[in-house]
Order: sequence, then structure tokens, then C-alpha cells
Amino acid sequence: MKLNTIIIFLIGFNLFAQGQMVKNQEFSFSVGISELQLEKFQPNENMDFMNYIDFDPEYADFIILKLGYKFDLFSKMSADIKLIMMDDIIPDNYDISVHYFATPWFGVGVGSFLNKNWITYFEEYQIQTLPDYYLMDDNVQQFTTYDLGFYLSPTLKPFDNDNFKLQISCDMGISSFMKEEVTFYHKKKLSNERIQYHYETKTDYQPYLQPKIDIRLKAFKIKETSFGFLLNTNYYYSNRNINYIRTIQAWTSENRIEKEIKPSKHIYARFEINMGIYVRW
Repeated sequence: MKLNTIIIFLIGFNLFAQGQMVKNQEFSFSVGISELQLEKFQPNENMDFMNYIDFDPEYADFIILKLGYKFDLFSKMSADIKLIMMDDIIPDNYDISVHYFATPWFGVGVGSFLNKNWITYFEEYQIQTLPDYYLMDDNVQQFTTYDLGFYLSPTLKPFDNDNFKLQISCDMGISSFMKEEVTFYHKKKLSNERIQYHYETKTDYQPYLQPKIDIRLKAFKIKETSFGFLLNTNYYYSNRNINYIRTIQAWTSENRIEKEIKPSKHIYARFEINMGIYVRW
């Protein structure tokens, strides 16, 4: 999912909205942290990519920057668009939702998110499981995999006035890590024998839950424009694995062994909290 695709979607969505009955538009900026909680398993006869998500301890916590745009459409609908940047300052994550409120305090939404993960140092598995072989490229291996999700979100608004807003929701959806490929070349010690390991991950949507709390407090107002502070937090929880096809080629391409691998599922959770400012008109 490229940034230009997201931008085109946002521009198109906004142009459509401007042609309708749009009100209560809001722009926000927030800064926060995200902490990953991931169950790790002991290595076994098969590579388990989940063991190497954000493997480096320096990446235990991530800085999160969010640019948000919200607006009400017609009398009972609202849209919430967030572009999300991690500490690499690349806006290639998003969370977009549209809600319909049957009553002033209860609604149901649908949405989609894209979240980035780093899978790092997994060459260590190859080195440990093939001690009689040299890894011909022993540089640190890393790839970025995007977690794409779609969700249904029942939502409560127990407080919703000009000065204070509280929104509580629970996203219930499915998400999948996008496809990635990596190849390892090995040479046997004191021999010319060579082995190639090729891994190709698969798209596999798995269920998750994500409760969210969003708070807004108005600080002051100038004519029809309000300025204030925001606080939002969420907790993503799922049981996930990364399935893949492993192809082993020894000596020649004709000597080929292909197998689909389904590792055990890990507890994969992520806590996030953000604070920031907003302007509403």
C-alpha cells in the first residue's frame, strides 16, 4: 500500500464530502508511543518469522505521530481519517473509518488500517540450524511487512458536547501481514555443496479486537473555531502467525523441495497512547 494510493483516496474522499452536508470539521495533531507485546517461542525445525518481529530491544517502544481529519456528514454519519507516522517519519500507516449513529450516543462504524512491522535478524535461525554450512551473505536481514486490517466498530458517545467529548469503541476485524520474500544461500564447510532456502510468506487474514478511547477537551474558542486538547488510546489484541512456503534447492534447481509451513500462533498485542491538539470549525 503506497503513500500515493493513500493520498489519492484521501483527496477523493474529501472532495466527495465537500459536496455534501459537511459540518464539525476538525484537524488534529498528536504524539504518542506504541509498545508491542509479543509472545516468543523457542526455535524448532521451521522458521517462525513472528519470533523476529521488532527483535532489536532498541525498538521496544515506537514514537507515533498522527495527523487527523474528522467531519460529520449529513446528520448521522461521521468520518475519521488518520495518517500515522512512526519514528522514521514516513506517513505509510493509516486508520480510516466511517460511523453511522442511530442515536446521539450509539453508532456502528466500518474501517480499515495499515500498520507497519519490522522483521529483523532472522538470519540467526539459518546460522543456528545449519551449523555445517556457511551463510554466504551474513549481513543483518530485515524486511518491512505491513499489517492490513478491516473492521466493524460498535461505538458509544456517553459525552458529546461543545466542551467535552468522550468516545468509546471496540474494533472487531480481521488483518493479515502482506506477502514478503527472502532467500538464503549456503555453502557447506570444506565442500562445494550449496543449498538455497527461499521463503515466501502468505496473506492470511486472522481475527483481532481493538478497544479504543478518544477524549477531547475544548480550551478556548475564537468566533466559530474551537481549539483544544485530545487524548486517545487503544489496545490491539490477536493470536497471529505468519504462514509461508519454504523452497529448498540443493546443488541444482531440479533438486527442489517445497513445503507449506504453518507455525504456531503467538499472542500479538500492541498498546498505544497519544496526546495532542485539535482545531474544529
